Amino acid sequence: MPSFEDLPFEILSQILTLAAELNVNEEATYTYGLTQAPRSNQRHPLQRYVRGRVPTDVLRWNTVNSYRLVNSRWHHWALSYALKDVYVRRWRGGEQWGKESFREADKSSQTPGFAPVVFQDPYKSIKSTAKLFTDYPQITAHIRRLWFNGIYQHDTNKYIFQILHNAVNVRNVVVPWTTLRFGTEAEWQRLMSFPRLTSLELLTIGLRESSVTNPANNTDHAVLRTGNGLNFSGLKRFKIFGDSNLNPITDEDLYYISRTATNLEEIHITGASSITIKGVAALVASSFQTLKLLEFTPLTDEGFSHPSSDAVHPHLHICSLIASCPRLKDLAITVPACCPEMFSRPSVAWQETARIRVAGRGNCNPAGLPLDMNIEGFIHTLESARDLVSPAARKGRGELDIEIAVGNWLFDVKTGFVHGNFLEAKKASEMLWAPEEFPTTKGPYGHTGLYGDVEDVKGEWSCVPSRDFFEAMRWGLVRFDN
Repeated sequence: MPSFEDLPFEILSQILTLAAELNVNEEATYTYGLTQAPRSNQRHPLQRYVRGRVPTDVLRWNTVNSYRLVNSRWHHWALSYALKDVYVRRWRGGEQWGKESFREADKSSQTPGFAPVVFQDPYKSIKSTAKLFTDYPQITAHIRRLWFNGIYQHDTNKYIFQILHNAVNVRNVVVPWTTLRFGTEAEWQRLMSFPRLTSLELLTIGLRESSVTNPANNTDHAVLRTGNGLNFSGLKRFKIFGDSNLNPITDEDLYYISRTATNLEEIHITGASSITIKGVAALVASSFQTLKLLEFTPLTDEGFSHPSSDAVHPHLHICSLIASCPRLKDLAITVPACCPEMFSRPSVAWQETARIRVAGRGNCNPAGLPLDMNIEGFIHTLESARDLVSPAARKGRGELDIEIAVGNWLFDVKTGFVHGNFLEAKKASEMLWAPEEFPTTKGPYGHTGLYGDVEDVKGEWSCVPSRDFFEAMRWGLVRFDN
């Protein structure tokens, strides 16, 4: 008689997956804490409070932990399910009862049953994970995604590469940007040699002053510039997120990466003020044949200013470069200049909404005139974009919208409206400028959408036809640098 074990592995895997998902309902999904430590012979009201959700990887391990005891086949499946995504994080604010010293404290304390509270090593789980993967390297073959967070110090960087060393089947790696400074060439060569690694993310944050001034944390092994260099040709996805005050990622780093990163399909660079359009263009140029998604939004806490609004490489025309990417579908980019050439190719594969933010001098003409002094040139750019989204140009490839943000204004190319706050302009004209105005939920770059009570923002943003907007600009009522 056929048994359950005779099922094909694909069917068995599906059944076990459904069972594991049902087991989640039986597991504790939240962690709890007590308002104070309990003491014997004392009556204190204790309250339990919710501290937070159980991490996803811990919950996944708990749901299939018993599966590993059935047989080797189930054991193998349970490891693959539990270790598919591994999140390695620094512990924050974790107290634990000092069980080791409980008896000694009980003898010496005047209050019997008192358990001292001690702070645990914030890197304890990281060290344990590194030791586990080093002692049993065979289990790391089940890992598909590794995500590290909170490990930014030079003396703890080694644990990241210990964990990564044998994860040869990993597809997606998320590491702190400091690994690019603290890691050795051999460690990075090992990581980039993994045959299935297709996605690399570098997370950056601002560190405390004590960490920035620590001499050890200013170590830089320059792995991108030494030896034979690293091979990034296997990557399909590259992402940099955040800003840092310690050895941040710069254009020079992207230049070295672009030498071998010739097969990228996705480029995400967000919130990094140390990276300019030059570094992004280097990556785009090396992967323009394969690139499908490009996101470059250099936002910072100080606002939405471009880090190099006036610095455009004399031999680089970013508009032509973006238009030449035959497979590019998703576009959200901040450029220091924009001209009709960006919209000159009807064959582009852009889809849904392409968002372009123009910062700096605004146009690509050699004279470098500000947009306020070259209104006709910008109107020509908008007309080229409008031709690109027309049904005749799309030819059945689906609708395309283009939004161009300049200063405090958002231009909707398809509708021909300009979104923003025109209250000051109307006051400056003593209400003589009275455009045809409509309410809208779109505002300046970075502020699109409704927040809070609708009544609080009602009427704050409106949209006017572009002809009325440029009329106000010629009168000097509105400017792009407002």
